[in-house]
Amino acid sequence: MAFWHRWTKHHPAGQVIDQDGVPVLAKAAEGFGDLAELGAYLTASGIRVVDPGVPLSNYAGTAAAMRVWETQPSVRKVVDYIARALATIPWHVYERVSDTDRRRVTDHPLALLLANPAPTVTPSRLWHSVIVDWLIHDRWCVQVLPNADTASGWELRRKPARRMHVLADDDDQPAYLYLISSRGPAQVVPLPGPYLFDHGYATVGADGTSPMETMQQILAEQAEAVEWRRSVWRNGARVPSVIERPVDAPGWSKGAKDRFIAAFNAFVGRGPSAGGTPILEDGMTLKTITAFNPAETQDIEGRKLTDAEVASSYHIPPELVGAREGTFSTLDAFRQMLYTHSVGPDITMLQDVLNTMLVPLIAPGTSLYVEANVEAKLRGSFTEQASILQTATGAPYMLRSEARSKLNLPHVDGTEELVTPLNVLVGGLASPTDTAPPPALPKGQGRPE
Repeated sequence: MAFWHRWTKHHPAGQVIDQDGVPVLAKAAEGFGDLAELGAYLTASGIRVVDPGVPLSNYAGTAAAMRVWETQPSVRKVVDYIARALATIPWHVYERVSDTDRRRVTDHPLALLLANPAPTVTPSRLWHSVIVDWLIHDRWCVQVLPNADTASGWELRRKPARRMHVLADDDDQPAYLYLISSRGPAQVVPLPGPYLFDHGYATVGADGTSPMETMQQILAEQAEAVEWRRSVWRNGARVPSVIERPVDAPGWSKGAKDRFIAAFNAFVGRGPSAGGTPILEDGMTLKTITAFNPAETQDIEGRKLTDAEVASSYHIPPELVGAREGTFSTLDAFRQMLYTHSVGPDITMLQDVLNTMLVPLIAPGTSLYVEANVEAKLRGSFTEQASILQTATGAPYMLRSEARSKLNLPHVDGTEELVTPLNVLVGGLASPTDTAPPPALPKGQGRPE
């Protein structure tokens, strides 16, 4: 309402007429269902709002997106799968020594901050919440704060998407952060500032467009289907049948009829006799009809379809969330694709934010950069790694003491040296797994074709 008063201050009554010739204040007197309806009405009427701040529809959109996360299993399943996959990727800091030399840095405040970004929140939980904000609201924000009590001297604090908006200039470029606080008035922070943030595309402004708005028809359809199935089961529909009573049956008093209906309902309702076999009387018969099919209440296929639609909207294979069946080989291939083709662009965008916004704050004037250690997620089994590394190096790569530590066995003296089999020589066989070279043939004899 404060917003409406500010608007009317610049537009006195009687001076603003909408496209239908109706005074705006007269239309307002009829009432609007919510802020989104008011904002849509002003836009449709071609009315320019002085100092609009955050679009009114954003508040309604934020609340709707939060409800979807709470009430839609398909959205939560897919979003949580992606967020858990991204939040557990380690962030490494490297120093660019030259074009051909990179050195990993572990003791710089930037590396210490990424390893432990908040004193009361674990790194994976912090990034999980940030990524859920991004996937649900299409925007996220983290504040960078000095903190003398941490090893890095800094702290990352998430600003929930419901409490932040990105205000843009006339070119839809981010100009300010609009931060809502429960302890006072909202803050309008000019950019750039001590914040990490990102947003998706929006037709107007730079606040992003929630995927929930795009999927609202699919999700609404799923919600209606679930409500219909609940109504069917709640009403006790178990057997698609009717009870027929002979026409020449003796008269049925109202009391006898009511007693029979009450007794029969005990078998089809939710009481202790539910699911049992009712006892009929007076020549009654139980006749099956096709007006209702219990198979229609089975929602497994419907839920899988919604899961697949939501997974496709977030560009991940539906097989990874159980929406479609897959074999072991296909699931392994999809897992490899997840961190490259599916969420690879998301990893790159997060990495870009850290390098363009965080590095200049924590490590100005240095040649440090942040990189996601995606290889940690793409590693195969121990046997696959052992085979690949042994073939690549051409010799054993692990000490006996290291192998014993893998099995939690005690240390044994004399196991700190690398053992090289006699059949592995520099310039000889590529690896111990290779076979011996073919024997040389006598001079003048060729190999058979």
